[in-house]
Amino acid sequence: MRLQEIPSKIIDIENTGKEPIVFVLSDGVARYAQLPAHGEIKIVTHDNKVTRVSFNEGELFK
Repeated sequence: MRLQEIPSKIIDIENTGKEPIVFVLSDGVARYAQLPAHGEIKIVTHDNKVTRVSFNEGELFK
């Protein structure tokens, strides 16, 4: 399933900058976090619940 838009009248989160955020809703609990400029985020689920969100910021190899 792809990400879907949420009507702005449902959720009111102040994001003062233009940084991207990720919003996760699981088991009646809503959480959000700012995304890193570079990196990878993994969302792990088990039994229809989010169990882990891993922020793995990558290294640049030149």
